[in-house]
Amino acid sequence: MQKEQIFEKMNGFLTEDLLMLPGQHVVEDEFAEGKECCLLYEGIYQAERNLCERLGEDENEDVETILNGMESITRILAMKMYEYGKYGCTARAGNQQ
Repeated sequence: MQKEQIFEKMNGFLTEDLLMLPGQHVVEDEFAEGKECCLLYEGIYQAERNLCERLGEDENEDVETILNGMESITRILAMKMYEYGKYGCTARAGNQQ
């Protein structure tokens, strides 16, 4: 499904080949080195490491639950935004006919 491919590419999970959209638009890996999402993720990772160090643990189940929950929320919102955008484009195209 196209929305899943776009999400996977934007999150750096699909690394081979270009993902092209109509109009020659390329879907970019938003977690590529130096991009804003990469920098934000590095900050999150460092905060997680700092917290675990303060707790005297290698990893913390509560921190992992928070991060996994936020990743799930992000996926849900991204899929819905795709559908809303697709609906908006379809509705606009229908009004132009």
